[in-house]
Amino acid sequence: MDVLFFGVLIFLAEVAVLTLGTVRTMVTVLGESRAAFALGCLEMTLWIFGTSAVMLKVGEEPFLGVCYAMGFAVGNVVGILAEKKLALGNVVVRIISAFHGAEIARAVRCAGFMITTVAGEAADGPVTVQFVVCKRKDMKDVLRVARGVDPELFYTFETAGGASSIHSPSGSRVDKLLGPIKKVVPQI
Repeated sequence: MDVLFFGVLIFLAEVAVLTLGTVRTMVTVLGESRAAFALGCLEMTLWIFGTSAVMLKVGEEPFLGVCYAMGFAVGNVVGILAEKKLALGNVVVRIISAFHGAEIARAVRCAGFMITTVAGEAADGPVTVQFVVCKRKDMKDVLRVARGVDPELFYTFETAGGASSIHSPSGSRVDKLLGPIKKVVPQI
């Protein structure tokens, strides 16, 4: 029973390590050095203890090696799901509409997002190409609003490496997290 309990702990630790590693990689790419530092410290602390525990016991109990490997595999999947759920970073969304460009622009602006409209030419005639730079977590809202006007629109998106400022109607996650703390400790 002790081996099973220890195996479950190793599995969970490795899932946590890989999940933290995936998120740490994303915040590193986004240039969030403080978050990358904190996540890296936590990730390596868990990794050192988990790996050393397995190395000390795997010869006696090969089952622990299997738990470690399964935790590694599951941690990769959980890390990808966590990264998608967190939706870190910014994107440029291009919305192309043949007939409803002005209405889409009004609706997206009313929803609180900035949008730039440019006239374009497609194979079938004139189109409106619109650009919205938004937080990745807000992209679904932008597209929901735009599709409410033109369900037939075409869109593409790509990661925005940086932007001078991005207005988000949903606000900042950091501000939401630190808001109650800042009320108590205004220096933060």
